[in-house]
Amino acid sequence: MKKILIATTALIATTTVAAAEVGISGMGRFGLRYDGGAGVGVAKTQVETRLRFNIDASKATDSGVTFGGRIRLQYDENNAAAVLNAANVYASYNGLKVTVGNVGGAYDDAALAYNSEVGFIGQSYGNPGGNFYSYKTGAYSAAEANRMGVNVTYSVAGFNIEASYINPDQSLKNLPAGTAAEFALTANYKMDQFTISGAIAQNGDGVKSNDLLFIGGEYALNDVTNIGLLYFDNGDKTVDGKTITMYGNYKMDAVVLRGYVANNDMAANKVAGMSKTAFGVGADYDLGGATLAGSIERGFNKKTRAGMGVKFSF
Repeated sequence: MKKILIATTALIATTTVAAAEVGISGMGRFGLRYDGGAGVGVAKTQVETRLRFNIDASKATDSGVTFGGRIRLQYDENNAAAVLNAANVYASYNGLKVTVGNVGGAYDDAALAYNSEVGFIGQSYGNPGGNFYSYKTGAYSAAEANRMGVNVTYSVAGFNIEASYINPDQSLKNLPAGTAAEFALTANYKMDQFTISGAIAQNGDGVKSNDLLFIGGEYALNDVTNIGLLYFDNGDKTVDGKTITMYGNYKMDAVVLRGYVANNDMAANKVAGMSKTAFGVGADYDLGGATLAGSIERGFNKKTRAGMGVKFSF
């Protein structure tokens, strides 16, 4: 009887493992970065490294619903060790997906919002500004231990919509003064050469009345050239201002040339030694499984930022 029970248990366990899907994906990068605006006592040139593992597991049911989850392990330069983050779990069916836990914020996930980035790190002074929630790569701090999010996405015929709700502390009946749950919504639509995208966030990053807005559009002139225009209302008009970014890229065989210009009207950019305009250029070379990328930018502080390195995904 014991042998039968053991054999039966082993068969059930084997069947469960065979039906489930567990996969590892991720990315890596390494190179040199230069920051002319580095603070006092901080080296302007440093080695940049990152290694990331995404561990994904999923199980499809007989009814067609898929359940799954993700957890991430990542190491960056100048860290003592690789860090495991908080996990999320999800259910999906026919283009609808509901994710719970450490979720991405819909504002941060907006299509096109980061398309002006250049270099092997992926940076741009024309990126979204202000404060808002995003998928947390590192471990939650003690103050974030009770953070809980819900993210819902739906896709159909080129139209994608996403909504998120993130409570900074779900254990509290009433959040502290000045704190509120963030609600964000984004949608995008692609038709022929045009892509349009928009997003809003209320109480960004859990700060009450910190509201943000994004609108963007991209046009493919042909198979090798894209241009785009982005507008960000970054919340606090004095501290973060509004940003308008124009960008474009051009592909020649194994090389992609990139460039952008950004304008930000926050108060800090209007004083002596600062500028409301920042810009950058970059180039990527396809190594056949990896990319060699370089970039040089001038920030709102009129300082140079540059980098050269290799990035790859797996």
